[in-house]
Amino acid sequence: MSYVVSTKEEQAQMLKDIGVKNTEELFNDVPKSVLLKTPLNIKEGVSEFEVLKDMEKIASKNRLFKSTFRGAGSYKHLIPEVVKHLSSISGFLTSYTPYQAEISQGNLQGMFEFQSEICNLFDMDVSNSSVYDGASAVAEAMLMTLTNKKNKILFSKSINPNVQAVIKTYAFARNVELIEVLSKDGCLDIEDLTLKMSEEVSAVIIQSPNYYGLLEDIEEIVNISHELGIMVVESVNPLIAPLVKSPGSLGVDIVCGEAQPLGLDRAFGGPYVGFMATKKVNMRKLPGRIVGQTVDEEGKRAYVLTLQAREQHIRREKASSSICTNQANSALRCVIYMGAMGKQGLKEVATQCMSKSHYACNEICRIEGYSLKYSGEFFDEFTIHTPYDIDEINNRLRKLNIEGPLRLSKCSMLVCVTEATSREEIDEFISILKEVSRWS
Repeated sequence: MSYVVSTKEEQAQMLKDIGVKNTEELFNDVPKSVLLKTPLNIKEGVSEFEVLKDMEKIASKNRLFKSTFRGAGSYKHLIPEVVKHLSSISGFLTSYTPYQAEISQGNLQGMFEFQSEICNLFDMDVSNSSVYDGASAVAEAMLMTLTNKKNKILFSKSINPNVQAVIKTYAFARNVELIEVLSKDGCLDIEDLTLKMSEEVSAVIIQSPNYYGLLEDIEEIVNISHELGIMVVESVNPLIAPLVKSPGSLGVDIVCGEAQPLGLDRAFGGPYVGFMATKKVNMRKLPGRIVGQTVDEEGKRAYVLTLQAREQHIRREKASSSICTNQANSALRCVIYMGAMGKQGLKEVATQCMSKSHYACNEICRIEGYSLKYSGEFFDEFTIHTPYDIDEINNRLRKLNIEGPLRLSKCSMLVCVTEATSREEIDEFISILKEVSRWS
C-alpha cells in the first residue's frame, strides 16, 4: 500500500476537528524529557545509495554468531526454504480475518490446519488457532482451570522464570493464589506437590522438558493430581512429541507452549506463537479463535469461526479470555514447516537434537572440572556444574563469534544443542571448555 502524506492544510483541519490548536498540544501528555528538541541527525538531500552505505556501516557493528549453545525458550533450528518462501507470499502477510470470517477462506484454512496438526501432535481433542506466545498460552491455560470454588494454582519451580513472571501477572489481576512447588534434583518434587494439594487447588502447572532441560514424570503427576480432581497443565517443547508418550495418552488436561521450534526464526525474541490444546470437555473454556470445518449451501467444504460465544467481542467482561485474535502468519509458518518435514522428518529432527546434545554432554563431562548437575533424562538442553568462571567462558566464546550457554548461577550453566549444531561446532565449543580448564 502506498503512503500519501497529508498536507499542512489537512493537518490543520484535523487538529481543528478534534479541538486542539497545534501538534504540540496534541502531545501534551508525553513527558517533555523524552521529546526531541533538535532536528534529526540525518543528512539532507542525499541519494538512495548514500543512505544505503550509511546503513551498511551501522549494520557492520552487529555481531553475528556462527553457532549457538543457548536455548532457554528460543532455539536455533534448520528451517526449509519453502517455509520462508510460502509464508512470505503477500496474500498471507497482509491478510486479516474480520469477524465476518467466511470471506477469508484461505486464511481460515491455514488456522484450521494449525489446529489439526497441534491436536495430532499431542493426541488432544481440540486446539485453538494460536495465542500470542508460549508464556501467555500457559497463563491462559491456568485461567481455564479456575472455578468459583477453586482459585489456587500449584506451579513447578522448574518452569522457565519468564513464564513464571507472566502467570504471576495474570494471577495478580484475577486474585488467583499461586503456590510454588519445590524442585528436587532439577524436577518437580512429588512429595512437596502432594503436601500442597487441597480441595481449593484447581490445577498443577508443569513444564517438560523443564527449564533445566529435564523430562518430568508426567504420568505420576497426572495420577496424583486426578485422584483429588486437580487438572494438569503441561507446557511442552513441541519438537519432543515424536519421542515421548503424548500428553493426551498420559491424561494431561491442557497442553500448551511455545511453537517457535516449529519453523520460526529466533528473531531476537519474536514474534512467536503460542499453542493450546485440550480435551473436548474443556472446549468452551478455550480462549482465542477456533476454526471449524463445514459445507456451504452447494455442499462444498467451507471454514468458519466457531464457538464465538466464548469470546470477548460477544460476551465482553464475561468472556473466558480477553484474547480474541491469533498469530496467523506465525501459525501458518508452523503449518508449512510441519507439512514440509512430515511425520518422519519431525522424528529425525527430534532424534538429532537428543543424540547431539547427549554427545556434547558426554564430551563435556570428560573434561576436568565439568559435570552434569542433574542425573535425569534430557532432550536438547542440559545443566552443567563447573567451578570455573562462566562469564569468562562466554567471553572467550564470544570472541570466536559463538553464543555460549546461559549462566544460571555462579557454578551452573544451561547448554543447548539442536540438529542445527554441527559436530565441528560442538568440538570447537568443547575445546574452549578444555582451554578454560587448563588455565584455571
